[in-house]
Amino acid sequence: MRLKLATLAAVLALAAPAHAAELVYGSWTPAQEYQNRVAMPDVIKMIDADTKGAVKWKLIPGAQIADGKTTFTAVKDGLMQAGLGIVTYVPNAMPSVYAIYSTLIFGENDPVAATLAALETIYLHCPSCIEEAKKYNAVILGGWVSSSYVLACSQPLKSLADLKGKRVRATGGNADMLKHAGMVPVGATLVEAVGLLQRGGLDCQHGVVDWLRTFGYADVAKYVMDYPLGMSGPAIGFLMNRDTWTSFTPDQKKAHAKAAAWLTAKMAIGNFLISNEASLETIKKDKGVQVVEVGKAFDSIPAQFRAIQRETNIETGKKFGVKDPAILIDTYEKAVDKWRVRSKDIGRDIDKFAKVIEDEIFAKVDLSKL
Repeated sequence: MRLKLATLAAVLALAAPAHAAELVYGSWTPAQEYQNRVAMPDVIKMIDADTKGAVKWKLIPGAQIADGKTTFTAVKDGLMQAGLGIVTYVPNAMPSVYAIYSTLIFGENDPVAATLAALETIYLHCPSCIEEAKKYNAVILGGWVSSSYVLACSQPLKSLADLKGKRVRATGGNADMLKHAGMVPVGATLVEAVGLLQRGGLDCQHGVVDWLRTFGYADVAKYVMDYPLGMSGPAIGFLMNRDTWTSFTPDQKKAHAKAAAWLTAKMAIGNFLISNEASLETIKKDKGVQVVEVGKAFDSIPAQFRAIQRETNIETGKKFGVKDPAILIDTYEKAVDKWRVRSKDIGRDIDKFAKVIEDEIFAKVDLSKL
């Protein structure tokens, strides 16, 4: 299979060298998902304008090239020039980023602060994050932390006893947390979870509300527990083939950093705050989804897991070869506290958020060394 991918990549490279034709951003999420439907078309236009037409991108959604797990290999081999990277699907690829991703943020719903903290940690305090990407022939460009995850299930779950034995789609730190609560995590991708829910292979999906609409979970998962169970991320917005990145001029790299900053802001605010809220009202009306009030019934889940997640993530990071995951985890959590103040000032202003990412993250990075 790898030989076929490499052969096809070579043919594509000969037929369409960088800058001579459209570069391919392969997205494994459905065409109607927010990033594909709303954000990426504007990102592609932005890059085209800022490079004066020298760099053009084409979005191919719906896992037509690679799914969530094989995106890393497809980008590495040049089968596509960029894609959406979720490190929990292949933790051994970039274990330092995985250590950050698996550190859940509890007790709030502030994707702006968490996103800024994740980007600061990766770009300014995690040399191993950049080196691991290089070893995978990739570049990490932008990324966001989602809003707080909730449980959406085929039946209402109102107590800890109700969670026992229920099968739930969850990965990384989320899987550890829900296993600790008595559930049975299933490490499926967001796309794979659709069929599993329909066939009864899953009882619940753990994620943001917007996915119930865009992935179609709301057809089966009719009950949303109104309890925030951790923010998770970052997703890598532009997991880019390194050969493609190094072929860009300095100005073209700046144009992509600017676009990645805007994509990050658009997803964190536009998708995980604004669209998330609108989607809940839509699926309540159109799909009969009900919000289940659990009150304090789930309080012990984050309370108990918070005490053990640091040690669990340190142990996992070391298993994957991260030299000192404790430093990464502590740096990330402290950065979240720091960025909460700025988050209040940014509010829901996407352009303001993008400018902060440009000025206070990417401006401090030597793009030629990514």
